Amino acid sequence: MMFSGDVTLSDHFQNFVGSRYDYAFKKLVWFTSADVTMINLETTLTTTNNPIPKPFNFKAKPRYAKMLKDAGIDIVTLANNHMYDFGEEGLLETIKTLDAAGLKHVGAGRNNKEARKPVVMNVKGVKLAYLGYYGSGRHGESFPATRTAPGTAMRSLFYVGRDIAAVRDSVDLIIVNFHWGREKAHYPEESEVDFARETIKLGADIVVGHHPHVLQGVEVYRDKLIIYSLGNFIFGGNSRTLDRSAVLRIKIDPKLPNNYKAALIPVQIDYWQPHRLRGAWADSILTQLQKYSAPFPFTQARIDSGQILTIERKFFKPEIDRLQPMKKIFNRQPINIETLNITSKSLTKN
Repeated sequence: MMFSGDVTLSDHFQNFVGSRYDYAFKKLVWFTSADVTMINLETTLTTTNNPIPKPFNFKAKPRYAKMLKDAGIDIVTLANNHMYDFGEEGLLETIKTLDAAGLKHVGAGRNNKEARKPVVMNVKGVKLAYLGYYGSGRHGESFPATRTAPGTAMRSLFYVGRDIAAVRDSVDLIIVNFHWGREKAHYPEESEVDFARETIKLGADIVVGHHPHVLQGVEVYRDKLIIYSLGNFIFGGNSRTLDRSAVLRIKIDPKLPNNYKAALIPVQIDYWQPHRLRGAWADSILTQLQKYSAPFPFTQARIDSGQILTIERKFFKPEIDRLQPMKKIFNRQPINIETLNITSKSLTKN
């Protein structure tokens, strides 16, 4: 499985790429070769010209859905703060467009039931369930679906718990996407750490986060994986023509699906076209990810010779789980990792 961060095919991307439908993913073959690839689609695919009042409204050509499908993308999460940028009309057209292109989606729908409905896939005998959530209530950037109105799936532990329980006994792995966090922050808020951990306790196997537009750390909790933010991937919402990020790769043994192996691979995005990053800049990205992950007590992140960050999942100690509340590590203050003098290795020895 492959996962990327924010994908916005509007504005500057659309102006630059136009009708070159093979441009964006031309230098990245991982998605087509992966069994399942998932992205955070942070733009509507609509022709409507009726934006809701807000600072930034993103929409892309509906035919860009074929661009995603041809690139090997199988599933998108729509649970984000731009999926209602063009109101009910824009959301419903986006869903219709994705359905027509054969792209699966989670996190938004014509009503609350549909927005929370998981995508379940059987891949080489491994049953996977995907879910997506955004927002804890209604406000100018968040429009949760109701029993009778379209919107996104609200990020509520009540909903998350019920939705996980509904599929837990019938699938091997459950992947939950959350759109959350403070923009440009490389460390999650304490509330997000608590929410992610509770989601793991409720039965999720992998938690993937988006929204801060930058990479955040990785946590191994109860032997499960939490990626707090995958940052930007192809973000046409701003004019930046150079960005660096990472994609998540999960390798699964069909005979032992719970023993999946996780790695982060650095990428560079030149003019909204990602490609594999190597050399000194790749090392820099991986070192940063190690730093962002260091405060988490059960995480071992190792830079391999192939310039990927391998996440070890064998250091969890249930007997000291309750001894590492995040408020004692982060102390609700901006973090300077150099002053913490904490490494994941030293923490696991306690």
